Amino acid sequence: MKKKLVFLKKIVNKLKWLFFGCIFKFCSIDKNKVVVDNFFGRGYGDNPKYIIESLLKVKPSIKIIWLTNGKDIYSFPKYVRLVKLNSIHSIYELVTAKVWIDNIKNNYKGYKRSGQFYLQTWHGGVSLKKVEKAVENQLSVDYVKASKNDSRLIDAMISNSKWQTNDYRKNFWYNGPIYEIGLPRNDIFFGNNQKVVNKVKAFFNIADHFKIILYAPTFRNSKSIEEQQEMYTIDSEKISSICADKFNSEYIFIKRVHPNIASNFKINETDKIRDGNSYPDMQELLVAADILITDFSSSIFDFMLKSSRIFLYGTDYDEYLKNERDLNFDIKKDLPFSFANTETELLANIKNFDEKEENVKIENMKSMLGMNDDGNASKKAAAFLIEKMDS
Repeated sequence: MKKKLVFLKKIVNKLKWLFFGCIFKFCSIDKNKVVVDNFFGRGYGDNPKYIIESLLKVKPSIKIIWLTNGKDIYSFPKYVRLVKLNSIHSIYELVTAKVWIDNIKNNYKGYKRSGQFYLQTWHGGVSLKKVEKAVENQLSVDYVKASKNDSRLIDAMISNSKWQTNDYRKNFWYNGPIYEIGLPRNDIFFGNNQKVVNKVKAFFNIADHFKIILYAPTFRNSKSIEEQQEMYTIDSEKISSICADKFNSEYIFIKRVHPNIASNFKINETDKIRDGNSYPDMQELLVAADILITDFSSSIFDFMLKSSRIFLYGTDYDEYLKNERDLNFDIKKDLPFSFANTETELLANIKNFDEKEENVKIENMKSMLGMNDDGNASKKAAAFLIEKMDS
């Protein structure tokens, strides 16, 4: 029954696009309008957020339309106008906007008119997990079709490394321009970030003298929410204690799971544990964190721009490779970070952590990947979008 409803919904959305798209194409394109999507209508974040903020600094008159699923609406600033995803109104905005900005592939853009410009930012940089064509046999037929169609509409993509550019060319069914300007969402790691740290601590009611351990595992398609709930249970008290001894600070634990499972995932808050999914911007959490613990999340490549205190921990390494996704790197050999299969190993890795040695390894990794984040990606993206809007 559920599959039938999903199928019918897709048919209805397609028919809406065919009918209303044909009507709205007789409306003129508004050169001052940008339509934005983030993770299928989720909150105000990721690369699109930082591009929009830079755009408005240069040209405050730009109209920003953000497609939303109706959740997380309180995270949006007043200067962003919200429109329900897949509504007739959203079709109108897409058909009449000069610029589209998106960070995922999808099938709800319909078609692009001559004179419109579509910037695809993607939602990551260097990827630990293989994606798109590299795992085509693990993706649904519908997704592959949507991704290929989406790629045909793209006018430009942005990259933060030689590695990512090569991955786009090989695996994204895309042959257009790629701007190696860095990731806009990573600009936040450069410069003075104390305001962001204060903002995050205020949100979670964390006292100034505490530092943050961010535990951010990725998701498992092959496991139920209940199984993942158990898998991501971790002795936060013991880990905080070990970190306190090692780094001479008091710690609060913030736990954040992947957006794909966040709405159904229960995180029990205590005086030392906070629910990280209640906070809209993952990058701000990374900035505020002193330590990152994760399993197979590519957030490691963002966090290493500011710190080497990264600890990998996954109890299902072999099972993950078999049932979930192949990896672009041998997590136990190719990366500069320690990997633990058990909590005991994780505690030992924290105890034995050598910051100077890790910093050298990370710099070598950045060089090998050809990373080019410099804190100016948002400005660069905004500049060429304004050029397109003015043309």
